[in-house]
Amino acid sequence: MSRGPPCVLRLARWLMRLLLTGASGQVGMEMTRALKQHRIFSDVVATSRAELDFTRREEVFHAVANFGPEVIVHLGAMTAVDRCEDEPDAAYLANALSVRHIKQAARLVDARVVYMSTDYVFDGLGSRPYREWDAKRPLSVYGKSKFAGEMELDPTDLVLRTSWVMGRYGNNILKTILGAAKRSSEMRFVDDQVGSPTVVSDLVEATLALLLEDQSGVYHLSNQGSLSWYELARFVYELVGADPALIAAMDSAELALTRKAPRPAYSVLDNCALRLQGYPPLAHYSESLSRLALELWSEM
Repeated sequence: MSRGPPCVLRLARWLMRLLLTGASGQVGMEMTRALKQHRIFSDVVATSRAELDFTRREEVFHAVANFGPEVIVHLGAMTAVDRCEDEPDAAYLANALSVRHIKQAARLVDARVVYMSTDYVFDGLGSRPYREWDAKRPLSVYGKSKFAGEMELDPTDLVLRTSWVMGRYGNNILKTILGAAKRSSEMRFVDDQVGSPTVVSDLVEATLALLLEDQSGVYHLSNQGSLSWYELARFVYELVGADPALIAAMDSAELALTRKAPRPAYSVLDNCALRLQGYPPLAHYSESLSRLALELWSEM
C-alpha cells in the first residue's frame, strides 16, 4: 500500500535513523526484514526485549541518547491476553508506562513515535466497522492497557490499530490451523466472534507508507473483509485441500472457563482515516491470507 510520496520527502526519510522495539515478535521480525531489504532508512537498530527492556526507563533513555533516532517504532508489548488478566501491573507496565518512557526519551532527541495498538480497545458490541474516532470501551486488561498506551502519546505521533495479526514469523492462529490441516485434525472454533485478519507483510507496508509521508494521529490498518474464527478455519482448510467438515462451530461461552479475558464479539476495523486521505486500502484478506497460507503450507 503506497501512493508514492514526493521524491524530496522520500529522500528526507532515507537520511533518518530508526529505533525499533519488539524486534523478536512477528510484526517486529517482518518490519526488520523490510527495513533491511528496502534500505528505507539510513540506519536501523532493531531490538528485542532482551536487548532493550522498554519497561525500564533508564534503559530506554540510554538507548535513545546513544543512537539518536529520528523515529522510534514501539512494537514491544505484552500481548498474552489472558496473562494480562492475571498480571495487570505487568500489562500496564509493558503496554502503557513503557510508552511514556519512549515518548519522554523521544522528545529529548526530537524523535517521532510510532505505536502499534489493537482492536481490543473497542468493546465489540457494535454492528458496523469501528472508525478511528469511535468511543473506546475496552473490556479486558489487555485492551485497557493498550488504550492507556495510546493516551500517553501526542497528536504528532502515529498510532496504528490492527487486528487478528498473522505472519510468516512467530506463532499465530494461521500456523495452528495449517498444522492441524496437515494432520487432518478435527478442530472447533467460535462462530460468534467476527473480525478482520491482517497479514503482517501488508501491515508493515502500510505502516512504512504512513511513516514516509510524515502522517500522524490514529489509523486503522487491517485487510479488507471480515469473518468469524470458524469461517477463517474453514477457509484455510479448503485452501490447502483439507476437509472443511473437520471444522466444527462452537459458542464463545463454552470458552468462558478457560479464557479469563473477554474478547470483543465484533471488532472489524474501518480503515476510515486511510480511505479519507486517499490511500489505497489494504488487500482483501482472501488475497493476502491465501498467499501467505500457501507459502507456509509449501514449507511444512
